Amino acid sequence: MASAQSKLFNLLLSIISKKRFLRKQFASGKTGLFSCPKPPSKIKRSCHVHEFQINNRNVFTLSPKSKKENAKHILYLHGGAYVQSFVIFHWEFLAELVNKTGCTVTAPDYPLAPDHTYKESFSLASVLYHQLIAAGNDRHVILMGDSSGGGFALALAQKLKHEQVVQPYQIILLSPWLDITLSNPGIYEVSGFEPLLGIEGLRQAGKKYAGDASPDHYLLSPIYGPLEGLGKISVFIGTKDILVADTRKLKALAASKEIEINYQEYENMFHGWMFLNFRESKKAKEDIISLILH
Repeated sequence: MASAQSKLFNLLLSIISKKRFLRKQFASGKTGLFSCPKPPSKIKRSCHVHEFQINNRNVFTLSPKSKKENAKHILYLHGGAYVQSFVIFHWEFLAELVNKTGCTVTAPDYPLAPDHTYKESFSLASVLYHQLIAAGNDRHVILMGDSSGGGFALALAQKLKHEQVVQPYQIILLSPWLDITLSNPGIYEVSGFEPLLGIEGLRQAGKKYAGDASPDHYLLSPIYGPLEGLGKISVFIGTKDILVADTRKLKALAASKEIEINYQEYENMFHGWMFLNFRESKKAKEDIISLILH
């Protein structure tokens, strides 16, 4: 049974019509209303933060101040429908991972639509991944991302496989957006329960990110890409998230190829619930921390 906190939050999101926000932002021409593109002061107090640039974009590395570092290094690709930068929840979540595991996190503020397309985003992420591997982290790199960043992370792993580049140790996908075509009929079965994501807003965002490319290209919609030979995949998704239709499809595709996926579906949870502080959020974060420490 869902916690009382999560039920109240679901109700609040429904009342404020949060799922229409992305579409409204496109209509107004403002897609970064809640962005927090750099770690705020409280994050810098809890972690060492190093900032540098690749391809004229900011990249941030968070490492622990007090806990002994371990060798794990997370390359984190943030969500935001490919049109919005980090939000404060991202930084709080990443700082918690750093301080509870001793890992290091590198998080790029990658190019976003509508000013850029997936080509520039992958150019940055590929350079960054190769740098991490060259630094001797090939057996310790974890690719992680939420929402659009989750789809980005899986697509990057598929691209690396195609290029015969060493795979990440793990691929951890949080409420991932795996198919920007939004063509799975199961999406509409869930959409009435989803308090956060709107189909039309996502469709607009996906088109802008794709540019002139076909939206079913695996770099845009990794549900159509190869699953063989990738790092160990873990998926965290809620049953009230419209993206659950495609994570279930991913699970079925993997099973048909006898590929094991660590698939965790949380009852009555909505998109991105793991960033909050509900009972279910704490459980998901405990599971993610366990994967990092494994």
